[in-house]
Amino acid sequence: MKKILSSLAAGALILASYPVSPVSAAAAGKMHDSGLSYTEYVGTIENPGMGYTSTLWYNCKPGGTEPKSPSGQIVLMFIDIGAFSSGINGTTDSEGNYTEGTDYDLDDVFFSSLRQTFENCRKNGSMIAVRFRYDANGKKDPEPASFDQVLHHIEQIKENGLLEDYKDILAFVECGFVGAWGEMHSGKYTSVEYKAKLLDAMLDCVPSPVPVTVRTPDIFAKWAGISRSELKGYVSEPGSTTQRVGMYDDGYMGSDSDLGTYSDRSGETDWLGRQAVTSYFGGEFSGDLDWAKKFGTYLPENAIPEMYKTHLSYINGNIFQLYKDYTFGKEYDVEGVDNSAYYGQTVFQFIRDHIGYRFVLRKSELSDSVEQGGVLDLSFDVENTGFANPIPDQTAYLLLERDNRFMMIDTPINTNQWYSGSIAENNISVKLPGTIEAGKWNVYLKTVCGGKPDMNAFDKRSVRFANEGVWNSLYGADLLGSFTVEASAEQNNDSSISIVGTDIRGSGELFSFADRTIVDGAVSFDGEWTDDMVIAQKDALSISVKSDENYFYIMSRMPEGSSAPVYNISLKNKDSGESYWLYYASNGYVYFDHKDYTGCMCKWSGDTVEFAIPFGDVMGLAPGTEVSSLRVFLQDSGNDWKLMGDITSPAFKIPEKTSSPDGDINNDGKTDVADLVLLRKHIHNIQPLTVSQAERADICSDNCIDVFDCIMLKQLIIGIN
Repeated sequence: MKKILSSLAAGALILASYPVSPVSAAAAGKMHDSGLSYTEYVGTIENPGMGYTSTLWYNCKPGGTEPKSPSGQIVLMFIDIGAFSSGINGTTDSEGNYTEGTDYDLDDVFFSSLRQTFENCRKNGSMIAVRFRYDANGKKDPEPASFDQVLHHIEQIKENGLLEDYKDILAFVECGFVGAWGEMHSGKYTSVEYKAKLLDAMLDCVPSPVPVTVRTPDIFAKWAGISRSELKGYVSEPGSTTQRVGMYDDGYMGSDSDLGTYSDRSGETDWLGRQAVTSYFGGEFSGDLDWAKKFGTYLPENAIPEMYKTHLSYINGNIFQLYKDYTFGKEYDVEGVDNSAYYGQTVFQFIRDHIGYRFVLRKSELSDSVEQGGVLDLSFDVENTGFANPIPDQTAYLLLERDNRFMMIDTPINTNQWYSGSIAENNISVKLPGTIEAGKWNVYLKTVCGGKPDMNAFDKRSVRFANEGVWNSLYGADLLGSFTVEASAEQNNDSSISIVGTDIRGSGELFSFADRTIVDGAVSFDGEWTDDMVIAQKDALSISVKSDENYFYIMSRMPEGSSAPVYNISLKNKDSGESYWLYYASNGYVYFDHKDYTGCMCKWSGDTVEFAIPFGDVMGLAPGTEVSSLRVFLQDSGNDWKLMGDITSPAFKIPEKTSSPDGDINNDGKTDVADLVLLRKHIHNIQPLTVSQAERADICSDNCIDVFDCIMLKQLIIGIN
């Protein structure tokens, strides 16, 4: 039986979070079912801030820290600062005796490089997590000569403002710093007293409400001023700093105590389950399968209920090997969650796909038809079948779309309260613009992490439902259904849109992304990839290429069925004579045989893989560059690196975008009345310009498209400078 947030507390949250239309559905007009599939999709959904971590081992040293460009839904950075610590940068003689080195402050190069790395993550659409640590190799006592220097490094990080400036994409920060691998053991300052002081310093350093995670429960107990045995019944006060504290378990499922993580597994996981409603829990499996199998903890009948109980949000890939020989069925069901779609799949697949939050649309009804300026009623239910709740702040918007044009409005829907194992009921009413075009419109829910979406990266950090046929990768939004706008008998010039019963209003402005290339591993819309872009074809395999002002894009068709796909490109630049090899693995690892792959992107799904290579230094590419050959090939690292698909193109030139004359909005090579018609339609909110058209329409170069651009365009058409 499904749990529908039936407790009094949860019911109060729903009423506070989701506006109910003051007009009943019966009074407002006929509602209809969306006709969408409400069955959970079987497959991995990559959503921001959760799931399988992309791990970056980031080596830093005085004067020598370099920026990186990692990508992934959650990039876990192990920032190694041992070179700044006397416990690491000293010398070891032939007999193994270590002589302490010199402690250094973190320098400007360190901070500027980290800022560039964080900015690259933002551009790549990633959420980030951080562990600063003095050791990356398991060395004992890697810390500086004094604990005060550790605290000074933390104070430097705070004063720099690095974490504050990127808190919108910062998922969590692990306490780290001390001990071997930053795991808070085997160090100079790894007593529970020192670790509690470290937690206090980190909570001050890391901007609220970003979670800070500790290695073991006793660190929290010491910091909170309670005994470890009291954790079982401890409840953090709502809104308090204690709710920010989570845990990273680097011995996950490694033994009955998770390699010393727990002293009372039952009681301490009770505490963790409450903490992880508002903070993060995740970690690493040790990789020692034989040792883990000596204990019953890892068995699916024990592990799956605990994953729900503790709200597991992220993990590394090693753990999956434990579960490939088990089949998921009713015997592994957890009360209150409908996981029937996964019956018959491996437990490995089930766990892989349910780490973090996982939203499944279970019902969607909306008004059949609405007059211009009338009220659209919408009612939809979403079940979170994932182990965890979304922790970083999410914002939900409604998009109304017709013919690749859309308007957007904020909503009071709080998806952070779509709790694991529950169904959230959502009812919302939207007053439509009086000027909205009559005809069929689609309604999408766009949920994003990291603040308001950037129009130049609109699809980034967007949340996808686990349903087939609802995801629109161009908008990064989930379809809720369609309705018809009927022409009103009375003229209504109000172009605004609003949420009934709230103060939320929008301009009703229309946007269009019809000419954008979305690197998402799919053909996002008709016209994104066309037959004239194909440069190589062999049976079902193919390579297509295109470019814009900033990137060279590659799309290839490759066979499906790899258990651990690794997508490779090998390119030879004829102009420079240099060859390049770049690959992306399913575990998040990226290999490049040159110095820096900053700005490169790769995504895949089904039989489609897409790459984006920035023009400039990475591969020395530019529009018009001659390429001797481009090879795309797929390997399966889970099957002895078997070659699954391989295709190479003949020589070609990277496509050039022809420069348009001033005022050539439609990019047809001339400036004429057709461009003026497009501009007028945009200004009067009849048909919006696409992003590139808007750039060409800003003739005044004042970052505003208005009547003055119209005047200048008329002058260009009749030949007046």
